[in-house]
Amino acid sequence: MRTISTPSILSTEQIRQFQEQGFCLAENLYSKEEIEAIEAFFEEYKHNGQRVYDREMTFEEIDPKERQLRAMHPHRYNQQALGWALQAKVVAALSDLLGSPPLLAQTMYYFKPPGARGQGMHQDNFYLLAAPHTCIAAWTAIDDAVVDNGCLYVVPGSHRKDIFCPNSDQEAWKEYGDSHIRPFPRDMKPVSVEVPRGATLFFGGNLIHGSGPNRTKATSRRTFIGHYIDEASDKIARFYQPIIDAKGNAVPRVESVTGGGPCGDGWLGTPH
Repeated sequence: MRTISTPSILSTEQIRQFQEQGFCLAENLYSKEEIEAIEAFFEEYKHNGQRVYDREMTFEEIDPKERQLRAMHPHRYNQQALGWALQAKVVAALSDLLGSPPLLAQTMYYFKPPGARGQGMHQDNFYLLAAPHTCIAAWTAIDDAVVDNGCLYVVPGSHRKDIFCPNSDQEAWKEYGDSHIRPFPRDMKPVSVEVPRGATLFFGGNLIHGSGPNRTKATSRRTFIGHYIDEASDKIARFYQPIIDAKGNAVPRVESVTGGGPCGDGWLGTPH
């Protein structure tokens, strides 16, 4: 049941797909001008450095050999990035899916240039440890995301599964491009989800997903991503603090988890 009074921005069909399959696609939440601004902002940062930010931030190299980079938590360093993460239509869509207002936990911007590796199959709440409700992602394509340049693959219905924990002797999950779900369940069949430029894919924190490599010679696959939690959630891994409400204010009541979790202390708070 919805606990908010604002009109729905997603259709009944989109909400039903999210509930039944764990993901849904929404177009035109961001305007053409907003997508162009997001693209221009991060391209300027990539080429010209820190001066585009209000405070200093650096890129994280995921796969240096293939030049795979991501900007982690840009909303903490720049008001524009915070505004894009809390854009009104995106917040409204998240409210439709959650049934209550969302809280912002994380933002990322991925550069996935030609030749870059994909990301192994995983579940977001393995990292965020949001509780008692799982997290939700808003994955917005800055380039058309298709199979050739490394779009997402998801396992429909896997959002109903518990978190899959790595074996205690498995270290490969830490490496970008390698799945931490291993061996991968034979009854689960990933399907590709192509997302056009400017569209936003929403998916639940327990949905198993990953991405393929960028096999093109000249096409990037860039994405602006936000991770959110339900307003009713009261715990999250420390790495994702501070939690921000839709007005941009910190929410101190959300407790930082520093031990435990479904996979034990050894997996806690690992950055996604």
